[in-house]
Amino acid sequence: MALTAALKAQIAAWYKALQDQIPDFIPRAPQRQMIADVARTLAGEEGRHLAIEAPTGVGKTLSYLIPGIAIAREEQKTLVVSTANVALQDQIFSKDLPLLRKIIPDLRFTAAFGRGRYVCPRNLAALASSEPTQQDLLAFLDDELTPNNQEEQKRCARLKGDLDGYKWDGLRDHTDIAIDDDLWRRLSTDKASCLNRNCHYYRECPFFVARREIQEAEVVVANHALVMAAMESEAVLPEPKHLLLVLDEGHHLPDVARDALEMSAEITASWYRLQLDLFSKLVATCMEQFRPKTTPPLANPERLNAHCEEVYELIASLNAILNLYMPAAQEAEHRFAMGELPDEVMEICQRLAKLTETLRGLAESFLNDLSEKTGSHDIVRLHRVILQMNRALGMFEAQSKLWRLASMAQSSGAPVSKWATREIREGQLHVWFHCVGIRVSDQLERLLWRSVPHIIVTSATLRSLNSFSRLQEMSGLKEKAGDRFVALDSPFNHVEQGETGDSSNALRTHH
Repeated sequence: MALTAALKAQIAAWYKALQDQIPDFIPRAPQRQMIADVARTLAGEEGRHLAIEAPTGVGKTLSYLIPGIAIAREEQKTLVVSTANVALQDQIFSKDLPLLRKIIPDLRFTAAFGRGRYVCPRNLAALASSEPTQQDLLAFLDDELTPNNQEEQKRCARLKGDLDGYKWDGLRDHTDIAIDDDLWRRLSTDKASCLNRNCHYYRECPFFVARREIQEAEVVVANHALVMAAMESEAVLPEPKHLLLVLDEGHHLPDVARDALEMSAEITASWYRLQLDLFSKLVATCMEQFRPKTTPPLANPERLNAHCEEVYELIASLNAILNLYMPAAQEAEHRFAMGELPDEVMEICQRLAKLTETLRGLAESFLNDLSEKTGSHDIVRLHRVILQMNRALGMFEAQSKLWRLASMAQSSGAPVSKWATREIREGQLHVWFHCVGIRVSDQLERLLWRSVPHIIVTSATLRSLNSFSRLQEMSGLKEKAGDRFVALDSPFNHVEQGETGDSSNALRTHH
């Protein structure tokens, strides 16, 4: 798409109108340059992606929002603005976009936070009720969904009143009522414990209300971790080809991506045996009480038992080997040099990757079938099985990813870090296995650079030693792919405006 005269005029008009909204606004050349560079990139006139370093004082947020909104409207795409932390995300959502709405009255925007930031209305209803017999029976499948004391119950009742009265949007940070971490852990939920469309509270659930708002918004404010997860699962955000993406505080992106792609799982033999036994019983329950339309071959009891037994034997062997690398009967950690596993361990990981992926597929098949049966079975019993199958699916998904990564010698041309840990909880030993790619440029290329047509990466500190080479190495952005790298001048003349002073007075002791 070309930057038409009308589009340029629209951007210029909004920029001029913005000056009337901000007292003492001073137009600066670096800001105008950034607006132009962002516009040319997002419109596809110049390069694939743009990495632009904008020093403090440039006003980079408004410099990408104004052209971004104009081009998103012209191309009928969604502008997604991603930050590295919640504070900046909230600032853009609560301050910068409301300011722009004064000059763009019909601007539609929303924020996308992770599921754990929203209250779960089902959990809140259980914890807010003063009459246990009236509480949602499903909530009592979890003993933790009861208030610890009367004060906690009253606090939850106030939260529920605010939520029901549309005085609270369900975000933890958007209420004045104090919520400690222990209470919030019980008030919120995660993907494995969420009933999704099968939940009685689905229509008014703050998390899903926010997700539906994303489909109608022109601008979505998110964070890097959520964007990475959304691109991996192809959920939450619109399709990548229908996005314009801005990654603010872009220097954090490689670290956030690495953290998001780190995989860990408990592999304690006795614990693993229990999980496999519970899954086998869950499959048997589904076959007896909620017979699927088509029976997956692995659901055959003999085949499933043999499959799970092989998984357990591999896990037990892995435990025995890993324990040789750590001091006996105490908390410990062992890191494999350069991520190189012994041949025997590598073979175990490769086999586990295939076996756990098969179990993941079986759990997903049953979950999809169960989700279609809500109108024909006892709802409480069905929902309990759905929750259990959802948790099993989450476990096998994580395990499958872990063993796939463990089976890799390198990722993005660098070693994969692999290590084992042993913890002691309530007198019991627990063994964990961990993997993370040291460099994630290949994953960023697959999830972002190759998927989203045009991306702006910006920060006040993108360069190291006045060079973009480190950013290119860690992120995978490269000039030969058409990516551009721009460093704006500071709007301040530090040489003329700076002052020197005698610091000795600051060191003097006063009596």
